[in-house]
Amino acid sequence: MTATAPIQTSHRPEGIPMFKNLKVATRLYLGFGTILAILLILTSTAYINFGALTEANRWNVHTYEVMSEMDNVLDALVNVETGERGFALTGEDAFLDPYKAGLASLRQHLDKAKALTQDNPKQQERLASIQASSEEWITKVLEPEIALRRSVKDGKASMDAVVASVTAAKGKQHMDRMRELLAQARGSESELLAVRSREAESRHATTNAVLVFGSLLAAALAAIIAMVIVRGLQNVLGGEPAYAAEVMRQVAKGDFTVQVATRPGDQSSLLNTVKDMVRMSGESIDDVVRVMGAVAQGDLTQTITAEYQGAFGQMKEYVNKTVTSLSDIVTEVNAGAEALAGASEEVSATAQSLSQAASEQAAGVEETSASLEQMTASISQNTENAKLTDSMATKAASEATEGGEAVKATVVAMKQIAQKINIIDDIAYQTNLLALNAAIEAARAGEHGKGFAVVAAEVRKLAERSQVAAQEIGDVASSSVELAERAGTLLGEMVPSIRKTSDLVQEITAASEEQSSGVGQINAAVGQLSQTTQQNASSSEELAATAEEMSSQAEQLQQTMGFFQLAGSTPAKAAVPAARSRQARKPLAARKPKPSLALADTAFADGVDESQFARY
Repeated sequence: MTATAPIQTSHRPEGIPMFKNLKVATRLYLGFGTILAILLILTSTAYINFGALTEANRWNVHTYEVMSEMDNVLDALVNVETGERGFALTGEDAFLDPYKAGLASLRQHLDKAKALTQDNPKQQERLASIQASSEEWITKVLEPEIALRRSVKDGKASMDAVVASVTAAKGKQHMDRMRELLAQARGSESELLAVRSREAESRHATTNAVLVFGSLLAAALAAIIAMVIVRGLQNVLGGEPAYAAEVMRQVAKGDFTVQVATRPGDQSSLLNTVKDMVRMSGESIDDVVRVMGAVAQGDLTQTITAEYQGAFGQMKEYVNKTVTSLSDIVTEVNAGAEALAGASEEVSATAQSLSQAASEQAAGVEETSASLEQMTASISQNTENAKLTDSMATKAASEATEGGEAVKATVVAMKQIAQKINIIDDIAYQTNLLALNAAIEAARAGEHGKGFAVVAAEVRKLAERSQVAAQEIGDVASSSVELAERAGTLLGEMVPSIRKTSDLVQEITAASEEQSSGVGQINAAVGQLSQTTQQNASSSEELAATAEEMSSQAEQLQQTMGFFQLAGSTPAKAAVPAARSRQARKPLAARKPKPSLALADTAFADGVDESQFARY
């Protein structure tokens, strides 16, 4: 570190001893707090006095309002009196308009004056007296005169009566009394206004004195406090604030070669602390720069050996740990790169084996697919044959049923024939008896009965032969009935067997159709397996290519890590290529995957819908 010219600083005397050990914030709080307290006192005093002045002014305005209402009451009385006199003299109703308006105004302003003077009992008494006098004046003087004038107008009285009533001056007493009460009320308000004005002037003068004296006191204290605070700050800083700020700016820019000038014997000021910090920081940063520069050059054997305390000691520890950790990482990366290179060889060999196995599996899947197609054709043929057999069995069952019905009809007919043969046998027997009787009678007749005896003998022979033939036919009919019944029984037993055969053939047909569907699904699954096998072969080739690239990257990583020099080792040399054995290996990209099965193309063009598979 090169030395620069020291920055000069001036020396100040020590501050007031009582403030020497106070913090800067405490000094500022005390100084500004004192000034603020004085300002608060002045502001409070001014606020209180101004509030009182404002209140006095409000009451003055209130007083003026009361006085204005008193004047309005007097104006209303005058309007009432004027309207009444005008009507009394002229008798015109137009003069009663100001009379009526005056009465309304009188009552309104009296009520408002009462509301404004509720806090003043004397004024309330005066206003009550004014209201009582006005009501008595109206009822006893004004209204009777108005009624008298109306009588004159109606011809019921003379004008002389009106003149006499007016000249009697009955209303003047009431008016004088009300004027006197209004004058007293107004005078009382004027006295209150004067008292408040004097109080306001006194408060105003007091406020001005307090503000002037307090402002001078605050200014003096502010100057003293500022001087004490400035001196204390200079002692804490060790020099002028501008000088301390300039030193800190140079340190902030990274200039640790600055020479900080301090006062003799200064061991506790900010500038002295900065001086020690600059020295310590410069030494520690030099060590850090040295070690980090060596790391930048790939030398991981450099560390910080000097002793530092506090944050600088932590920085030394962190830098040394960083170098150690980086050395460990480089060592591990080198070992990992070597392991990665070996693993990539194994992955490549495995990928080749997988690719070959996938190709063989694809050929096997193709053969399986061809066998399944043949099986599908056989099952379809069996299904067609079963359907044909089912049709023939159904027809045979129908024909056997019809044969059974025909045999039953034959049995009935044979039985009827047997019955008829029995009748014929009976007739032959009877004929034989008659022929025998006829022969006996012919013999008795002698010569005359010979011709009849010959005829009777012939008839008897015919009857005997007829009887023998009838018996033979009866026996044959009986045998035919038994045979027909036996045939009917056999046909009846044959029909359920034929129907059972038909049902079994239908079940065989359904089973064949289910087998055909299952074989179709198996065929689709085999097609998907073929596609998956081809994808596995392609993935194996990609895996082999990736293993080649990974091996190459591992070699590059070893060469890159050779940049670092570790403790107890020589600079690393470029890694020997680990892929020499790969040069003789046949590239997997040269192997073309076998064509896809047609079944796979048709069954898996849009994927396999497993919901269509039948479960067995």
